[in-house]
Amino acid sequence: MMASSEMEVAITNKATQKTISKIIKVGDREPLKAAFLTRVIEGFIEIADSSNLVDITSANSNYEVLLAALQTPEALSLLTKSDPLALAKLRGLKLKQQLIEAEGGCCNSQEIAQMLGVSRQAINQRRQRGKLIGLPRGKGKYLYPLWQFTDTGKTLRGLETVLERLQKFDPWMQITFFLNPNIRLENKTPLEMLRREKVDPVIISAIAFANDELD
Repeated sequence: MMASSEMEVAITNKATQKTISKIIKVGDREPLKAAFLTRVIEGFIEIADSSNLVDITSANSNYEVLLAALQTPEALSLLTKSDPLALAKLRGLKLKQQLIEAEGGCCNSQEIAQMLGVSRQAINQRRQRGKLIGLPRGKGKYLYPLWQFTDTGKTLRGLETVLERLQKFDPWMQITFFLNPNIRLENKTPLEMLRREKVDPVIISAIAFANDELD
């Protein structure tokens, strides 16, 4: 009978072989994507030779594994040689991931459409008109923070009015405004205030926030 450690190795090897097989298949259809994946893998092999892999592979998702690997001393040493701002950029990526996961996380447009009982096109139109926050995820796809909606499947009261005051900012700056404690709101977050249906103070804070950032 196979020991547990041997079984884990066998499972890992099988997963690795499956991933390599996927890359080979991609190479047959999409050479550019295959070249990208090859360079990424080669880069991470360099990191894997000298990093603490236990901490890295214990991350919850593949994305978090990538971030953890890129923040190792070995990776940062390689990155900062060609880009002195590499550490700051990685911190920015980590912050964005935290914003995505905050207050219940996010859903895609199809999931939000089902929740609200409308079409996916209707959700996209509301985002385009600045009525909802949609975080860009590439190839025209967006993630929608769930905290924008109530338990009854409606948009949080006051959200659209506040977003009108923040229309000059990108979605990441907008979500930062809603989730961070605000001195003008006695260090409560704008989201917390909207949930209490205290809309007017949040509108005033949004106007002040916009003026401060644009000065």
